[in-house]
Amino acid sequence: MKLPSIICIAALLVFHSCTESQKENNLNTREQELIVKEKEFAAKEAEFQELIAMRDSLKNANDSAIANNSLPLNILGKWNGKMICTESTCPEHVIGDQRNDVWEFMPQGLKMTNKTGGERLFTAKISGDDLIFSSEPSANLNNSSQITFKLNSFQDGKIKGSRDFTGKDGCVAKFSVELEKNQK
Repeated sequence: MKLPSIICIAALLVFHSCTESQKENNLNTREQELIVKEKEFAAKEAEFQELIAMRDSLKNANDSAIANNSLPLNILGKWNGKMICTESTCPEHVIGDQRNDVWEFMPQGLKMTNKTGGERLFTAKISGDDLIFSSEPSANLNNSSQITFKLNSFQDGKIKGSRDFTGKDGCVAKFSVELEKNQK
C-alpha cells in the first residue's frame, strides 16, 4: 500500500515541478517583454526631452530676434499688399481709395514697391505682438509725410493691420491693410 502512495506523491511532485518550470518560463518571458518596453519608453523619453530642448531653442531664437529687432522668419519675403482708405482729411486720399503694392519684408525692415516702380523703405519695431513700420526719409520724395504701419493679425499666408499717413500739412489718412504671401 505504501508503494502506490509513494508513486502518487512522486507523480504530484513531478507535475508540480513541471508547472513551476512553466511558470518560471512565463515569468522570464514577461520580464524580457518588460525590459523591451522599458527601453522603448526610455527612447521615447529621450526623444521628448530633445523636442523640449528644440522648442526652448526656438523660443530663445524668437526672443533673440525680437531683442535684435529682427523680423520673424515666417514673414520675410515678398507679399502682395492691398490697402483701402477708411478715413481721410487729406485731399490726395479719398475714403474707399484702394492701393496695391508689393511688400518685401527684410530682417530689419520693409521695402514697399508701388505699381509704377517707386520704392519706399520702412524701419521695423517690435512692440508686444505688433510689428510697427515707420517711413524713412526718401531722397526722391520732397515732402515730410510720415507713414506708419501696424501689423497685428498673422494667419497662415495672410497678415492684416492698419496704415496711418500724416501729410506735411498735418492731414491724416487711415487705411486697412491686407497682405497675402507672394507665391513666386
